[in-house]
Amino acid sequence: MPSVTFEHVTKRFGDATVIEDFDLQVADGELLVLVGGSGSGKSTILRMLAGLETVTSGRIRIDDRDVTDLAPRDRDVAMVFQDYGLYPHMTVRDNLSLGLRLRKIPRHEIDRRVAWAAGMLGLEPLLDRKPKALSGGQRQRVAMGRAMVREPKVFLFDEPLSNLDAGLRAQMRIEIGSLQDRLKTTTVYVTHDQVEAMTLGDRIVVLADGRIQQIGRPIELYRTPVNRFVAGFIGTPAMNFIEGTLAADGGRMFFSAEAARLKMRAGTAESSEPITLGIRPEDLRMDFIPQQPTHGSADFDTLTGRVVLVERLGGTSHVHFQVGPHRLMASVASDSLPEVGHDITAHVPAARVHLFGGDGRAIGRTAEIV
Repeated sequence: MPSVTFEHVTKRFGDATVIEDFDLQVADGELLVLVGGSGSGKSTILRMLAGLETVTSGRIRIDDRDVTDLAPRDRDVAMVFQDYGLYPHMTVRDNLSLGLRLRKIPRHEIDRRVAWAAGMLGLEPLLDRKPKALSGGQRQRVAMGRAMVREPKVFLFDEPLSNLDAGLRAQMRIEIGSLQDRLKTTTVYVTHDQVEAMTLGDRIVVLADGRIQQIGRPIELYRTPVNRFVAGFIGTPAMNFIEGTLAADGGRMFFSAEAARLKMRAGTAESSEPITLGIRPEDLRMDFIPQQPTHGSADFDTLTGRVVLVERLGGTSHVHFQVGPHRLMASVASDSLPEVGHDITAHVPAARVHLFGGDGRAIGRTAEIV
């Protein structure tokens, strides 16, 4: 299987730099996901790899072959787009085989590849239908099959599930993951949906403003984000943040914000101002407060607040609560839920706290509540 290497790739449109010094290697057989918001540069990176956009500076290699200046047809890559790109007047069979016929592949080889792809994707009963007679998920499988029959060195997926409803997206994620396990083809997958990234990627590259923020396995990005952007982008629901200060008092270190004061383990972090504390909604543990509390007098390992919204989502619910000026959310089991207006205590587990400095960078996970 081939690897893919970006060597200090930069892309400019006029005076605007959209990708700057992008340096990355995709391993043989790896499914690597590029994820980021609109304008992060993820699709531009994929299009440069496909040869649909020129590279301003730097090199792109597939294996040891420099493909930077090669035409798309000479790169041996296959791309699956968001909009399927099927020919409406052709049957599924003809859509699958068109690229091979244009390349003058022998008929028996075309039939073999089409049968193989149709079998892998469950398309055999649909081969004589036209796209208008297919569901969105079936059309996307045909688009994937058209890429598969080329037997390329590298698969490229450009937000392929964006046009599907939630149920079909979940189904197609499973199918793409299963397909990758069987084919082991080197794959670069672009999405804005961090759920897709977390469920599909062997590794994830988080992008913002054309720059790499962090690269790692999904669980690494979730547990140890290197900056506030990654912490807020990875994880559903998003991480809670509280702006405050970190300062020594009586030989101990405290995180302090309006209506919140949390005691930190001694010697775990240096004073920094400003500072942001992050805690994921699923890491908060919540209790009711039988008596009316004095808001702002939270214990060292707890926050006290008042419920402002409860989102019931089935087995899990989201409880939104106000701690002074801070709007926070906890993800909890739906067995017993507080009502809006109730006072609650949110316990903050020591090992789950994240701290970020004024520049947004993580201050190490050694800072803990005691």
